[in-house]
Amino acid sequence: MKCFLALAIFALVVEAGLAQPNNPASWKTLAEGGAEVELVPDTAPPVPDGQDTNSLRLTVKQTGERFGIVCADLGEMKLKPGQWYDLSFNARTDTQKTFALTVSLESPDGKKVFARTTLPEVGGDHWAHFSVALHVRQPAAKCRMVIALADTGTLWLNDISVVLRKTTGPR
Repeated sequence: MKCFLALAIFALVVEAGLAQPNNPASWKTLAEGGAEVELVPDTAPPVPDGQDTNSLRLTVKQTGERFGIVCADLGEMKLKPGQWYDLSFNARTDTQKTFALTVSLESPDGKKVFARTTLPEVGGDHWAHFSVALHVRQPAAKCRMVIALADTGTLWLNDISVVLRKTTGPR
């Protein structure tokens, strides 16, 4: 259940409990169909409002079929139809630009999607908190999480968590 970029502050919560991910090899770029994506830790000093900016900086230089980041090491998340997972994270851009993000839980090879949702406007020039529910539609013994963007540009992410909801239904 290790899925972290060194110096970034991410938490991944799954059925087994809270993990403090610390393996940078777990986060990889997703660059299909000619896309060019760069993923680096950003250890810039805190912003004026005091929020720590140790984060993951994702830059899409060229679009393609699908592009973003993948966390392939989610451990043994046993997805069951009808389950709900709550995804939350902080994000910002260096301008007022926002991105549509598509988040999915999918098979390790990316061929089957077990849960997917889209957030239409993520970003802005100040850190903001975002959250969304993922509804599992197909069972899976293993999965990866994909955060895909819809355009070129740079997005910073931190404090990503995925939590199995104890109750059913959307909030």
